[in-house]
Amino acid sequence: MALEWDDFSAIDKYLRPTYFFRTHLIEQINARELAPNTAKRRMSNVVGLYRFLMTDPRLGFAPANAPWVDRSVGIRYRDSTGFNQVAQVTTTDVSIKAPRREDAWDETIDDGAKLRPLSVEEQKALIAALKRLDNLVCNLMHLVALFSGAREMTVLTLRVRDFVRPSSEVRQWPYKLRCGPGTGIDTKRDITGVYLTMGRELYEMLHAYAVSEQARRRRSRSQLGEDPFNYLFLTQHGQPYYESKEDRNVLRDTGMPLRRSARDGRRLREFIESAVIPEVRKTLPSFQYRFHDLRATFGMNWVDHATRVDGSEGVEASRSSYLLAREQLRKLMWHKNSRTTDNYLEYRERVHHIERAQAGWGSHLIGFLQGL
Repeated sequence: MALEWDDFSAIDKYLRPTYFFRTHLIEQINARELAPNTAKRRMSNVVGLYRFLMTDPRLGFAPANAPWVDRSVGIRYRDSTGFNQVAQVTTTDVSIKAPRREDAWDETIDDGAKLRPLSVEEQKALIAALKRLDNLVCNLMHLVALFSGAREMTVLTLRVRDFVRPSSEVRQWPYKLRCGPGTGIDTKRDITGVYLTMGRELYEMLHAYAVSEQARRRRSRSQLGEDPFNYLFLTQHGQPYYESKEDRNVLRDTGMPLRRSARDGRRLREFIESAVIPEVRKTLPSFQYRFHDLRATFGMNWVDHATRVDGSEGVEASRSSYLLAREQLRKLMWHKNSRTTDNYLEYRERVHHIERAQAGWGSHLIGFLQGL
């Protein structure tokens, strides 16, 4: 059966395009031809399209019968101060639900996305693989993320001007680099008043690269050339790996035609998939990671060293150390909600608790079976 996209004349709602498309998606889910989340996203896009057509007065789209039925639902959540709140959202009867079930064995941390901290063994294998690949730019990108916890967008929008001074001229260590709107360095959701913190060793490596012949050669092929506001990391052809929001807005304001696809770190991710992961797998055959996992790795490395408990400390001293570590990590990782920081502090205990419980219960069952 074929329907025109704008034909809502049918009295039976299931013969209207929106309901008909929803039925098609449900059938694909049941046949395991489509993931529920993918179907949910596709249906949401269709609703968004029709909603735009109906609300934009220039288009004047008015379907003969309702494409769906709206209803308001309340979603309970906890705000950044710890109080329970209820947000009212609008949903439709054509929306597709994709319920999630938490995995007790999930070894990820929820930090805006599911991030997996790399083990010490994995970190060593990754750094060794990067050295063998001898890609200095990619190596430095990884080190910035590992040593500072910066997100991909922040790492790839660092500017030359912030690393041209030799370390002897930097007044205070660790080096604090302001990021966010007005700096040219992107932050998630344009968060302001935050600083990227890095030690002297990392800064000296970035400075050495910024003034190197390789970096100068790449800048000479770029539009900004030796402008101090140029990106620190550029491709061999002088193109940024990631265009900051400010640069994209400037380009849009000039009226110049925009590229079909923005530079959003894809080149780095492609190199990771095609070169870095295969190289690490020569040592660790099942190794897998995403660049964003390095953020979680930084967080867990910091927690593991900051929360070491001296046996001579009392309960109050240990609690004070824990709270201090919690607040410091929250600031270092720019967490708005301290609950996100708690995910890092509780990660080791959660994983170890599950492993201990599983091992203990398994031993109990084996003993019971052997006694039969």
